[in-house]
Amino acid sequence: MKKRVLSLVIITVVSFVMSGCSAMQETFSSQMEVPTLENQANRVAIGMIIVRENNIMAQKMPISADALWPEMVSAEMDDSTRGLINNAVKNDPYFATKHYTKHIQRKMLGSNENLNFLGKYANLTATILDQSISPLTYRALQKITIFYGKDEKNWPNIFNYSGSFSDFLEFKNGNLQDIESPTGDIYETIGEAVISLTPTNLQKDLDVARREMLDGFDEVASYKSQIGELETELKPQIKGNKNSLKLSRKKRFELEQELALLKAKSKEAESFANERELIYYELLDRATIAIESEIDLNDKNYFKLAKNINLVAQEIYTGATEAYTSFGVALGNLASNNIVENFPTELKSLAIGKAFVPMRLQSKYNKRVLRVAKNSIYLFPNIFMGTYYASKQLALARKYENLTELILIAYETKQEQEEEFKHAKGE
Repeated sequence: MKKRVLSLVIITVVSFVMSGCSAMQETFSSQMEVPTLENQANRVAIGMIIVRENNIMAQKMPISADALWPEMVSAEMDDSTRGLINNAVKNDPYFATKHYTKHIQRKMLGSNENLNFLGKYANLTATILDQSISPLTYRALQKITIFYGKDEKNWPNIFNYSGSFSDFLEFKNGNLQDIESPTGDIYETIGEAVISLTPTNLQKDLDVARREMLDGFDEVASYKSQIGELETELKPQIKGNKNSLKLSRKKRFELEQELALLKAKSKEAESFANERELIYYELLDRATIAIESEIDLNDKNYFKLAKNINLVAQEIYTGATEAYTSFGVALGNLASNNIVENFPTELKSLAIGKAFVPMRLQSKYNKRVLRVAKNSIYLFPNIFMGTYYASKQLALARKYENLTELILIAYETKQEQEEEFKHAKGE
């Protein structure tokens, strides 16, 4: 009977993991891995990659009716790209060495608490279903190959956290490629392109509102980054935050006062940014309604630009959903599996596991351990910053998607009517 239950669980979960939704796959696959802080830190790093890629698509890529990159970022991943990502990821210190230490870590740290109902079969089930590279990792790195090229030497250092949050939306290194030169009427961002689709009498107000909203987001992010840095300095959230332990009482009091002031300012800035966001969204809603009566159905470039924006908006929306899931899964696992409390045991498992790593990979293993220690300190600020940005990207992409969808439907309806008319005439 127990074997039947085990088989049923495995079949059910495998079927689900093999389904098409990367965010849902990530949620399930996280239940099969060893509950380590390292795994959550890597998951958050993937979320950060996606948020930054969304920012590239929204703010760094010029767009036009003839731009090719929207189709590139929305295309399915081919076997060549998947193979390239496999090779690149396997060179990473974690992925190159994790299978040498996984059995030690699973023995010392167990499996996810959500598998407890399987009793002694929990570890076996998790071991069978644990994936080498998560679906979201493939999704995130697919865009890296587009924006940074096929040579991984040009890629940003994706799994390393930065000690500074002042420019969270930017990759700290890597060489962004010029993937194409759009032709025709070129807009610096999809936000500007969206406004060009709206009635002329609304465009100035939309542009001002959009800029004020983005300035508001930047101000909130600035406060959140300062708060994150101070909280990291103050709280030894993870054993090993030596800077926090060295603080004098006076210095700690001063920092706590500064933190309280920053939180108050951040709350005020967030309220203002939300107001700016609401104004912009209300204007977009008005524009969407107005477009219905002002669409030039004979302007093919208008349609093609709307289609390109729609493709990008869908990708940003999907990416923001995936990033949001990534941060949420990491935070949920941290809260439910005693991962923070078990971090000393995790470090001990890594020390023991070193003996099982081949000599040729010892230098990579050392980098892996150092990265765990560094990333552990900045884990929570990255989760909170990433969640904030992902939520904003999600809402904005939905607005752009809705507006352009209206235009696409109008054109498709016109084409269907023309086809029906031709058919009726016997052409």
